[in-house]
Amino acid sequence: MSTQPSCKEGEEGGELVSILNHLDELHEIPLADVRNFCIIAHVDHGKSSLASRVLEYTGNLGRERQLTAHQLGSDSDDRIATGTETNTTTNDSDSPGNPTSDAKEEITLLDTLAVERERGITVKASAASMLYRHPSATNDKGWILLNMVDTPGHADFGMEVSKSLDSVEGAVLLFDSAQGVQAQTLSVYDKARAIGRQRREIGLHSSEEEGEDDDAAGGIRILPALTKVDMPSARPLEVALAVSDLMGFDPDTILKTSARTRIGIQELLETICTKVPPPQQLPDDDGDMVRAKVIDSWFETKRGVIALVRVLSGTLAEGDRISVIEPASYDQIAEGAGDAQRVGKDNYSVQEIGLVMPHRIRTRKLMRGQMGYVIAGLRDPREARPGAILSLHKTIPTLIGKGMALPPSISMGQHSVLYASVHPMDGDGFDELFAAVSRLALSDAGLEIQQAAGASSGGGGGPFLGPGLRCGFQGLLHVEVFRQRLEDEFQMEAIVTPPKVAYTIHHLPSKNQHRAADLPMEEVIEDLIDWPTQGQRFKVMEPMVDVRVLAPMEYAGSVLELIKRKRGSKMETKPIDDNTWQITSSMPWAEVVTDFHDELKSTSAGYASFDVSESDPPLQEANLAKVDIMLNGDVVDPLAFVCHVDSAQSQGRIVCEKLQKVLPRQQFVTVIQAKAGGKIIASERIRAYRKDVLTKAGKTVGGGDITRKKKLLEKQKKGKKRAQASGKVTLSQAAFRAVISRSG
Repeated sequence: MSTQPSCKEGEEGGELVSILNHLDELHEIPLADVRNFCIIAHVDHGKSSLASRVLEYTGNLGRERQLTAHQLGSDSDDRIATGTETNTTTNDSDSPGNPTSDAKEEITLLDTLAVERERGITVKASAASMLYRHPSATNDKGWILLNMVDTPGHADFGMEVSKSLDSVEGAVLLFDSAQGVQAQTLSVYDKARAIGRQRREIGLHSSEEEGEDDDAAGGIRILPALTKVDMPSARPLEVALAVSDLMGFDPDTILKTSARTRIGIQELLETICTKVPPPQQLPDDDGDMVRAKVIDSWFETKRGVIALVRVLSGTLAEGDRISVIEPASYDQIAEGAGDAQRVGKDNYSVQEIGLVMPHRIRTRKLMRGQMGYVIAGLRDPREARPGAILSLHKTIPTLIGKGMALPPSISMGQHSVLYASVHPMDGDGFDELFAAVSRLALSDAGLEIQQAAGASSGGGGGPFLGPGLRCGFQGLLHVEVFRQRLEDEFQMEAIVTPPKVAYTIHHLPSKNQHRAADLPMEEVIEDLIDWPTQGQRFKVMEPMVDVRVLAPMEYAGSVLELIKRKRGSKMETKPIDDNTWQITSSMPWAEVVTDFHDELKSTSAGYASFDVSESDPPLQEANLAKVDIMLNGDVVDPLAFVCHVDSAQSQGRIVCEKLQKVLPRQQFVTVIQAKAGGKIIASERIRAYRKDVLTKAGKTVGGGDITRKKKLLEKQKKGKKRAQASGKVTLSQAAFRAVISRSG
């Protein structure tokens, strides 16, 4: 394998190359010299930091930083080769390698959202294009065009990972050298291999070389790499052997990297250029037909919908009139079932086009193999969903007439696993909330807007919340990030009710109550307002998931006890390495989404991690009860929850106690009650503010006359009772958080 010249040689010979200086020459790069790859890993394993160092090394951050990166990278690699300690820092504050606060800001360049920088996690995939000089290039200049996608690591944003894997041929799989293999590492690895198998089945990619492994044959070459190898707690050899035993990678091929000291950045780029295959040309590509696949899209108030696209054939330029084609509609026409006149009926003029590096740079055109952004004046978020195809409006009849190929979207489908209602803080802000959520849904692949929730659908919070939206989410963190993004990006304060899972209800025959003949005997309940009333005969099937926990050996016993307490079954254990155990179990999904994450972290001192997958069978009969929460006798539907009958009283008491602490004190008594099975199972009271009516101007009213005092106290009591009957309790987001976590 050829190596990149040193910084000094690069300066003298002009070997260093940056895409910023050669935007007008990108058309000379053929499809064979394009590499599309993404970075996948468990949350907080350094994906964004490593991606930022790759941008620095390839010159996207400027010539000066590129030279510094090459120099420091060479020095770090030399220290690793000679066995010199690398976890030391220079005392010179002006040194370019000193980890100052500015460097910390620059190390998360691809985390552009405010919520990402605040929480230190990636919640949305980001892309960037780069140039790199490599001997495998077929063009005269020796350039490779790299299109990199940084992905989230948390399980709640798995849709973003699937979307990214659908648009690349290579994936860098990261392992933390100190933490080793984690649960989400296995999850994203399985996801990449599954998408690769789908590609192999439909023939999108095929291996041209005998003996290639399944990853290459499936169109996604997985490159294992260790991160944070310079940390004092790093154990790269042990982790590499564990990865080899678990996933079958050759330990000698596992790369060693560090974003902090820039170790292994050059070797990573060399490996990507050598091992990741270029994208394949469409079989009917004539060089003229424009087909660009939407990878991602987002909404900006001033510019409208901005689409991140990958050009599959032809050249897309500013001024072109384009149409958006949904592959599903196009397939229906090919089968003779669709209306060809409706495909591409609407057309838009391309206003701006360019590359993402990761900041947008206008280039006025995109050619085959390039990945960039398109602004075409679209205002409806639903018009540019990921997987849609952009093509010239004038060539739509030719595209349909010749039956030219449109690449299908083969990303793994995911459905919502939690459902919640979203309500505006102000009762008259529903229209603004609907517009904001619709725009946010464009850039959040896992968000599902089911309907505008009114009083009949359960999304209306009755006298407490008013009208709202019914939304589907991928997990609890997804719910929190959604609410924060509404506030950061749209200045919209909203109340999100406690998420609920979907239950399947089987109605049973009853002598006393006859179910209408036109109503189904089985229904899926996503909102607890539709839960069967007291007296009806029915059985409940709750959703189950397979939970995979990776925890240090010393905490395995505590984790097993936690899983048992959460009604886990079919528990199995096996060692991953000398320090880590893998525990698998089948658990009710409702037990996982309440507070399993927090309790697992508390039980394992923060070291354990877990991921979930669909269980087989996906449903299981359970003895469950719906617990209603009442305020002054009025049922608050959004606060209701479902739990096992045996724990209904204890969890109802916990919720009442938490609400007593977070609800504001009123001028009247607030009675908080939990009701299940037609009985009150827990109750708490919030005392009213009380004015001292027996004292006026510092003197006691009535002197020593007790009848006068009793009259005043009785009058005050009646006033409090009237206020309690007509008063309104104000619900805050803190009140709904009390229902999410119900552990004592």
